[in-house]
Amino acid sequence: MKKTFAAVLLAAFIPASALAMGFGSSSDDATYEMGFEKAMAGDYEDAIDVLKQVVKETPDNADAWNMLGFSYRNSGDSDNAWDAYERALAIDPNHKGAHEYIGEWYLMQGDVASAKAQLEKLQTLCPSGCEEAETLTSSISKAENS
Repeated sequence: MKKTFAAVLLAAFIPASALAMGFGSSSDDATYEMGFEKAMAGDYEDAIDVLKQVVKETPDNADAWNMLGFSYRNSGDSDNAWDAYERALAIDPNHKGAHEYIGEWYLMQGDVASAKAQLEKLQTLCPSGCEEAETLTSSISKAENS
């Protein structure tokens, strides 16, 4: 009986103490994934809130900065989008997603030449082709034909 009672107390105490110390809480990856999913679903304001927390906790997370830029851009905040893309590229100058999205940012500004420069960088990063280059190529083509 004493062993059972001690086991119950220990089982109740360990999860509570682990949560208090930060163990067992959402990992940075899980929080990033939540922000990513919100951004991809078009819930940009909530994505921004989540991703701002991710970059606060892990400021060297280029993926989070990139998705934060994506969310800002799609919510109409081009200045913060630019800043977030620059942070992503400062962390990882070869971040394909950031090059694609900054190319999209340039297109929103009407700067096709700078978008093409980002496409050239992507073509250097993935000479056999990649989704990011294909998407930016399509966006540039649409911009040139509109």
